[in-house]
Amino acid sequence: SYCLKFKTNTPLVQPSVPLCIPEDLMNILFNVGPFIGGFVENIINQFSPYLLPLLNEYIAAGGTQEQLFATLNIILGEPTILGLLTGGGGGGSGGLSGASAGSQIGAITAFLESGAMSVLLDGVDVGSLVLGEGFKGVLSTLISSDLVPPALQPLLDQIGPYIPYIISNYYGCGGETDPFFNAINSVLSNPLVQPFLNNPSLLESTLGNSELIAASLPALYRSVITDNPPMYDWLVTLPGQCIVDQGYFQPVLVTLTQGTPFTTVAENSPKIIDDYYNTGCTTEQILAYAPVMFEALSLPQAEQTNALFQKTGTTPSGESVGFTTPFNGGPSILQCLTPNLAYITTVLQVGK
Repeated sequence: SYCLKFKTNTPLVQPSVPLCIPEDLMNILFNVGPFIGGFVENIINQFSPYLLPLLNEYIAAGGTQEQLFATLNIILGEPTILGLLTGGGGGGSGGLSGASAGSQIGAITAFLESGAMSVLLDGVDVGSLVLGEGFKGVLSTLISSDLVPPALQPLLDQIGPYIPYIISNYYGCGGETDPFFNAINSVLSNPLVQPFLNNPSLLESTLGNSELIAASLPALYRSVITDNPPMYDWLVTLPGQCIVDQGYFQPVLVTLTQGTPFTTVAENSPKIIDDYYNTGCTTEQILAYAPVMFEALSLPQAEQTNALFQKTGTTPSGESVGFTTPFNGGPSILQCLTPNLAYITTVLQVGK
C-alpha cells in the first residue's frame, strides 16, 4: 500500500503517527520527473533530523494528516514552485544551487501567497509548535540552506534563535495567523516591492545606499502601509507592547541596528514603547505620523525640529496627527515620548 511505501522509504513517520499518501499525490511525487525525486531526497537529507520531531509536535499542537496533504497539494499546484524544482539542477542529485536567487525568492513568495499556510496552521497551537525542537531545527537548517540569499544569512544567523520566541509571544499576546499572512501577502504583491523580490541584488545595492533609502522611504511607506489596508489594519491591532514586554524583541532590534545611529534607541526600545503606550498614545497615531519622522531624519539636524513641530501626518480615514496635538482625546506624541527624549534625540533633533 502507499502507507507502507511511505513508511518504508522515508524517516518521517513512526507507528504512533500513521500517515498515508493518496494515490494522486503519489503520482505527483514520483512521476513528474527524476529531478523531483532528487530534490525531495535532498530536502529529506538536510531536514531529516528534525522532520519527525516537527511532525510529532505538529500533531500534538492540533494539526492533522488531512491538513498536511492538502497543503502539499497546494504547493505542488504552484507553477513557480514546480518551475524551481524542475529547473534548479540537473539529473537526480537534487538541490537548488543552480537556481537563481530571484527564482528561490519567487518560489517562497508563491508559497506564501498560495494560502497553504492558512490551511496548514488552521486550528494549530502555533505558539507551542514553534518552541519545539523540530521547528527550531528546521528554521536553523533553512537559514543555512541555499533557499536563503547568501547576503541575508549572516543577519539571519544572529536573529534566528529569537524568531521562535517572538512568534510564540505574538500568539500568546492574541495575534492571529490569517491577518498576519494577509498583511505579508499584500506587501509581496505590492508593485514597489516586486522588483526587489525578482532581483535580490537590487535589494542589496539599495540597502547600501542610505540617500536612496531616505528619498524613497516616504513613498514606499505610504504604498506598503498607509494605503494598504491589510498591512495597516494588522499593524493597528498588533499587540506590540505585549510582544515587546515578553522579551526577545529588543536583542533582535539591537542586532538590526548595529553600526547605525539607532543603536541607543534599540537598546532602550522596551522602555520607550512601554512609556509611549502607558502614557495613552496609540499605534494609529504613530503610524500616521511616521512619514513626518522619516522626512525629518533625511534633513540636516538644524531643520529637523521645525519639520517635526510644523508638519502633520494623516490616517487613512483623513484624521490629522501632529507632534504636539492631542489625538482622539488622548495625549500628543510628544507627551508620550517625553520620558525618553534623551534616547530619541540621539537620532532626531527635538527642540533647540
